[in-house]
Amino acid sequence: MMLRYRLFVFSLAILVLILPLSSFSHHGWSYYRDNIEENMKIIDLRLRNPHDQLLAEDKSGKEWNLLLAPPSRNRRFGFDGSNIEVGDELKIVGEKHISKNEIKVHCLFKGDEKIYTYRYPGGRTSYEFMRNKPNC
Repeated sequence: MMLRYRLFVFSLAILVLILPLSSFSHHGWSYYRDNIEENMKIIDLRLRNPHDQLLAEDKSGKEWNLLLAPPSRNRRFGFDGSNIEVGDELKIVGEKHISKNEIKVHCLFKGDEKIYTYRYPGGRTSYEFMRNKPNC
């Protein structure tokens, strides 16, 4: 009986320590500040939770993590990645992270065609929420 009680207390203590950490797992967008509009070559597609991602390389050879909306939202608004392949050159419009090689993508263009727009659950675009709207 005492062993079960100790196991219960230990499990409860672990949960109390771990649960607050899960609140830090989802990031906000406050660290994405500098607008960027640049052509990059796609080197990998990672279309999965928690956010769809593209890995891209700029003209100088620097690799970037391009963050898109969550997969379920992208699929609901028509983006499934089928119009992008490794090796494609895309124009990226978004905001750079202040310390990482990471970009929150507002829009993607392939040639003259807009192929992606970041959308929030209600359908509004990310740049509709911004005061300083990018060229999407």
